[in-house]
Amino acid sequence: MSLLTRVRGVLIGPSVSVAILFVSIGLFTVAFLAGESPPSQSPISAVTWSAFVSAFIAFGFVAVWLAVRRVSKALSRLVLPGYITFAFYGYFQGFVSDVVAFDFIRNRLFFSDRIFLPLAVVATLLVYFAASRFVTWNLTIARYTLVLVLALTLWNFSLWGLRQSQSYSFETERATTGVVLDRPDDLFPIYWLLFDGYARDDVLERHFGFDNSPFLDQLESRGFVVNRKAITNFMATGLVLPGQMELENLGAIDPVSARSLVADRDPAHWRFEESALARLLGDIGYRSVELSSERSTSVATRVFPISFYESTGLRALPPRLQLWRRSAGTGFIENMEATVAQSGAQDVLVFSYNYPPHPPYLFSATGPTSGPRLIQPDFKTRREEWQHKDEYVGQLEFVNSQILQAVEQIMAASPAPPLIIIQSDHGPASNWTEGKIVADPNEALFYERTSILSAVLLPSSCERSALEESNSSVNTFNLILNSCFGTQMPVHPDDVFWGNIGALTRYEDGVWSEVR
Repeated sequence: MSLLTRVRGVLIGPSVSVAILFVSIGLFTVAFLAGESPPSQSPISAVTWSAFVSAFIAFGFVAVWLAVRRVSKALSRLVLPGYITFAFYGYFQGFVSDVVAFDFIRNRLFFSDRIFLPLAVVATLLVYFAASRFVTWNLTIARYTLVLVLALTLWNFSLWGLRQSQSYSFETERATTGVVLDRPDDLFPIYWLLFDGYARDDVLERHFGFDNSPFLDQLESRGFVVNRKAITNFMATGLVLPGQMELENLGAIDPVSARSLVADRDPAHWRFEESALARLLGDIGYRSVELSSERSTSVATRVFPISFYESTGLRALPPRLQLWRRSAGTGFIENMEATVAQSGAQDVLVFSYNYPPHPPYLFSATGPTSGPRLIQPDFKTRREEWQHKDEYVGQLEFVNSQILQAVEQIMAASPAPPLIIIQSDHGPASNWTEGKIVADPNEALFYERTSILSAVLLPSSCERSALEESNSSVNTFNLILNSCFGTQMPVHPDDVFWGNIGALTRYEDGVWSEVR
């Protein structure tokens, strides 16, 4: 046999074909997830890492296939369906959960991996043996399957690539054009502490049965102005924060311009240092610092890779073996410590984004817990998490303790009386019981979601009464700039915009009405 013939036999032999098929299936799972994920949560580095992990797992199954094949060719045929079950385990579990009508069965059976995993193994065997009665698996079928998988993989990666490459430009005049701040005689440190999904006190009382007034009273006793009628102008974090940072009312500008401001921003990196607010304050001597509880020092523990791990059979591992959980929950505590660590500076502008009290529930009132079943849950699970009201309240109580501790330390260590803004982006969503949250909200969900925490501590050089001109967070920094830095920024109406850019419903003065 010639050398060329031997090489050809190796290249097209069963081992190589099976290896390529396994790797292709793994890459397809990554491509499918990337095609479905927001561009800001699926950067090239995170997708590349996930592709590497998928290939590593695929080669592990190939090694199993080779080992089993030495013992029995018949048994080795079970490895491929086993790998497919592993690769799509999270999707299978989610699908079964969706079709099961009874909550008791769904939560006790299909969300318990101790039960679902053996059931999945049995189902895989049954499907395999049933299919083998009609189709005989061979290399020809494997190669046709490989071509199909590769085509689907390329298609999904193409969709992901197109979304990654999209760019927008601001097409109208910026609200900050020509704006110049009056520099105070002495700079005072500025802290913007943002807590995701923190409810206003009346919402907590009405929908969660929790009295948050002692916490607010403590803030007021320290000089904070607490707005007990505060609202947001959008229902999603990704629209609220860019508008505040850029000092623009995104609901009142053209969609292309609005998209240019929200693009490439996510909880791990809001690009605050590039914002109009940071630039204006930077012009008079402030240096901006962005901190986030969601920022990861490793690509392996970013949002996309964790979503990938939890879409596979890795989600069936016991929590103590899920290595990506080790950093979950510590981000908030470390982020608050990092925020306080800035308190020795006088020229600092700190934006501190904190995901709690928004689910997942990683804390009780007294501190960290073992955490939820999934760190990056699917859409349906996210909706159901808002119904766990006791867990939400417990996490909120822990957040309260961290806020008060941070405020005390900042005020004690600050070289000048600080300006501190404590806000939430939007409220919770316990009244979101069906459908998508971007659809037309019912009245209860509308007021729950748009009612927010807002407390501001102003230095004595600023006019406190200026904060009374609006209840909407879209005007928070406009009012502060007018009050403390001599600007004449516009005060926008307290309107609420619901939906996505390009398809927004406007509720004048933040008053709900049924959309017809």
